[in-house]
Amino acid sequence: MKISSLSTLVLLTAAALSARAEPTRYGVQGLVNLPMGDLKPYVDNNLGIGIGVHGTFDLGDGRMFRPRLDYSLYQQASVNTNKQSASCLGLGGDYLYFLSGQPEGYYLTAGLSAMRWSFQHQDPGTDLTNATTKLGAAAGLGYQWDNNLGTEVRWLHSTVSSRFRADCLQGAVTFRF
Repeated sequence: MKISSLSTLVLLTAAALSARAEPTRYGVQGLVNLPMGDLKPYVDNNLGIGIGVHGTFDLGDGRMFRPRLDYSLYQQASVNTNKQSASCLGLGGDYLYFLSGQPEGYYLTAGLSAMRWSFQHQDPGTDLTNATTKLGAAAGLGYQWDNNLGTEVRWLHSTVSSRFRADCLQGAVTFRF
C-alpha cells in the first residue's frame, strides 16, 4: 500500500467525521517502545522513544476514530564492531472503544498504519541505510484519565521483510487539547 493512498484515505475519513456535531480534538503523544521480534537484537534491546500528533473524532456510544502521525527512534547500538540504529515514521488510524460507553475510563484500541522504516548499519568498511514502507497493525488497552490526559499500552507489528519482523510493545502518554 502506498503512503499517498493511505494519506488520502485518512484525510477523507477525517473530513467526513469532522462534519459530526461533536467537536474534533487534537493532541500529542509521547512514546516509549520496547523492541521485540527481529528488531530487538538489531537495536541491542535499546528502548525507542517517540512523539506524535493525532486527532480524535467522537463517533458516539463510546467509540472514537483517531488518525495519527508518529515518529520513533531507536538509539544507536553497538553489536560486535557494527553500529546499528532504526527509526520509524507511522501514518495511520486507530479505532477506540470505551468500555463505559462514554469517552472516559478504560478503552480497547486497534489500528492500521503505513510504517516507513529506516535502518542504518555502520561497520569499519561500510555505511548503509535501507528504508522501506510496510503495513503495520496495532492492538492495545488504554485509560482516559480526564478530558485531556490518557495512557496506553499497545503491541505493534510490522513485517519489514520475509526474514525481519519489527515488533514492539509501546507505552504512550496522550494529551488532547
